[in-house]
Amino acid sequence: MKRSQWYRAGGGRLIVSVFALCLAVFLGIFALAGGVEAQGKGGGSLTIATDRIGTTFNAMGSGMAKVVSQFSPMTIIVRPFSGPDAWLPALNQGELNLGAVSAFSSWQAYQAKAEYKQPLPNLRLLRSGEGSLMLGFVVPAKSNLRSVKDLKGKRVSAGWGGHTAIISSVTSALEAAGLKWSDVVEVPVVGAADGVQALMEGRLDASWASFGMPQVRQADARIGVRYIPLESSPQALEIYRRVAFPGAMLKTAKAGSAPGAVADTPMLTYDSYLIANAKVSDEAVRSVLTTLWEHEKDLTVIHPGLRGFVNSAAVTEFPVIPYHPEAIRFYKEKGAWTPKAEAIQK
Repeated sequence: MKRSQWYRAGGGRLIVSVFALCLAVFLGIFALAGGVEAQGKGGGSLTIATDRIGTTFNAMGSGMAKVVSQFSPMTIIVRPFSGPDAWLPALNQGELNLGAVSAFSSWQAYQAKAEYKQPLPNLRLLRSGEGSLMLGFVVPAKSNLRSVKDLKGKRVSAGWGGHTAIISSVTSALEAAGLKWSDVVEVPVVGAADGVQALMEGRLDASWASFGMPQVRQADARIGVRYIPLESSPQALEIYRRVAFPGAMLKTAKAGSAPGAVADTPMLTYDSYLIANAKVSDEAVRSVLTTLWEHEKDLTVIHPGLRGFVNSAAVTEFPVIPYHPEAIRFYKEKGAWTPKAEAIQK
């Protein structure tokens, strides 16, 4: 077939279609990679990275995205990953714009702790939430496990793929109860949600989980679950801060406040963060922060993990990464910026 005949038979349309597809893919990749620079003037879209679907941080990030997208000209696109270790480097490089993450994971990445070989210097804090993330062990409701000490010889979730902060947290919880990893049977899981799934399937006796996470709600409906109390003495708190994270705290989850909370239960907690790449535009940062500030009530009722994202907690006195410059200006205008935050920022 001659070239002209081939073209008339449809080959030309194929070339045009392939070219159009390639162009669309290229423009899509360009738009994602250049998303930071495209922001400003109050509109457009940003990406927010979260943990996988079914986790607390996915629910939190999705909640923030919902509020900003609903009440501002800006659209926030949720991008779930296996854990912060999988997306923080991309956010640092500007390939992602925002992220929902714990202060612990932010600190590890910024300071090159744990698995991070190099620091990630382009992470910036936009808004903090206090006591939003509570962590502990969840077990089947009918189990005879009543404390962390009872986990000796039991099957416990381990590994967690792209979430090295969990490893340190669980190590500290075991040590505070006088246990080591060698005292339990490690069962590798990909993430926290997978651990709860394994608990439902009878492959685990206890799984590390966050308070209020969607997967725990599902497990409670299917098999019935409950959280067991962590050690809460002053000596235990010292261990949490030494082994896990200097900013570790203890908080009591109230009975009946979420599925699995059958009694008042001491749990490990860290601040939770909304973070951004350092080059996200001032206009985009202000649009996000203004919307979250003005719609605090809409935000905090979406998920238990967002209850601590009240305006009074937006500026933490112990930030472990720097605030974005526009966030500082915004909070100063609101009268929320504190001398302690300023001293650490410098």
